Amino acid sequence: MIRLANEALALAEERDLAAYSIGWFIHNPTVVEQFERRGMRHIEHPADAQPGVALIRAHGIGDPLRDAFITSGYTLVDGTCHTVAYSQEIIRSTNSSANIIIVGKRGHSEVLALANVWDKNREVIKTHLVETLTDVANLSDFNGEPVVVVVQTTFSQTHYKVLLEALKVRYNGRLRVGNDLCPTTYRRHNALRQLCEEVEAVVVVGGKMSANTASLAHLVEKIGLPVWHIESFRDLPPEIYSFSSVGVSAGASTPYEDIEEVVWHLERGGV
Repeated sequence: MIRLANEALALAEERDLAAYSIGWFIHNPTVVEQFERRGMRHIEHPADAQPGVALIRAHGIGDPLRDAFITSGYTLVDGTCHTVAYSQEIIRSTNSSANIIIVGKRGHSEVLALANVWDKNREVIKTHLVETLTDVANLSDFNGEPVVVVVQTTFSQTHYKVLLEALKVRYNGRLRVGNDLCPTTYRRHNALRQLCEEVEAVVVVGGKMSANTASLAHLVEKIGLPVWHIESFRDLPPEIYSFSSVGVSAGASTPYEDIEEVVWHLERGGV
C-alpha cells in the first residue's frame, strides 16, 4: 500500500492535482504523518474535497461510493486487496435466491465494502452481519434457502472458527463458505501461537485502530499470557522489563523500523 500511496502522490503531482486517501490506507500514525506532510489528505466522501487523485485502501470501498468518486471527477488508484475484491465478487455473483452472511466487525471499512456491493441492476445486495454468537442466534432461518458466508479477511481467527461452527450447526447442509481469512493473517496467528509457547509475555506493535493488530493481541489474551498492544516503543510499560522472556508480534501495516525500535528497547531493558 505504501508503494501505491507513493504512486498516487506522483500521479497527483504530475497532473497538478490534490492527492487523497479514501480513509487512511494504513493504521499507523507515524506513516500517516509522513504522507500528510507530503500533501496527502484523508477524505471519506467525494464532497469532502475538490476532485483529485484518490487512493482506495486495501479494505476496499462499496460500489455506490466508488461510483460517486468517479462521477465526481476523481482519478482512483485502486489498492483494494485481491482477497477483498474476490470476496466482493463472490457476493456479486451469488445467486439471488441465496442469503449472504458477513462475519466481521460492525463498522469496519472492509465490512462496509462487502455490505455495499451492487447487483447487475445497480442495487445494493442485501447482507446480514454477524459479529457475535448472539448475532448468529438472532438470524432468520431464511425459509430453508441457501446461505453463503463471507468473512472480513482480517477478522480474529479464533473468533471466526467459533462463529463459523455455530453457523454450520444452524444451517447444516445449506451453508456454503465463500471465502477465507487473509493468508497473511493465518501465518501471523500461527507464528504467534508458537511464539507464546516460548515466552512469558507478548508485545503486539501496531496502530490501535488496526483490526488485524487487535486480533493478535486478542489471541494472546485467549492463550492466557500478559499482552500489551502498543503503537511505538514509547508505549512500553515499565512492568514489561520484569519478564525474563518477551515476544514481539506486529500487525500487517506496522513499519519494520517501529518493530526494530521496540525490540531494541526491550533488549536494553528500557535504556
